[in-house]
Amino acid sequence: MLLTIEPNDASAESGSERRRGLRIAQTRPVKVYEPRACRYIAGHTEDVSATGLRIMLPRSAPVQPGSILAVHVGLDELGQPLVNRRQMMPARVVWVNRDEEDWGPSLSAGVEWTANIAAHLDAA
Repeated sequence: MLLTIEPNDASAESGSERRRGLRIAQTRPVKVYEPRACRYIAGHTEDVSATGLRIMLPRSAPVQPGSILAVHVGLDELGQPLVNRRQMMPARVVWVNRDEEDWGPSLSAGVEWTANIAAHLDAA
């Protein structure tokens, strides 16, 4: 598996990157639980950072900015055995891109770990 580290600056991709840390371009399987729809959704990561993920999900996934999801990131392309919802990490959806021209049948979403946010607030 090849890892690439991309700089996090204002000129990156869309110019709207807000993460302060480095992000690593990495494709891993993800399992997302959307509590409002009571539904599990399979997808994969596009990049990861200490504060969150950019994930790809099916276009029909009922995710919206501001919603809280439970996320599990697998270790490799083969995935892992089924995980219990209690083993999943809470994450807040920051943005969603359903632009058909760019992503085809998938949507792209940025999520930030809520446990990480709480840790930063406690430290402040």
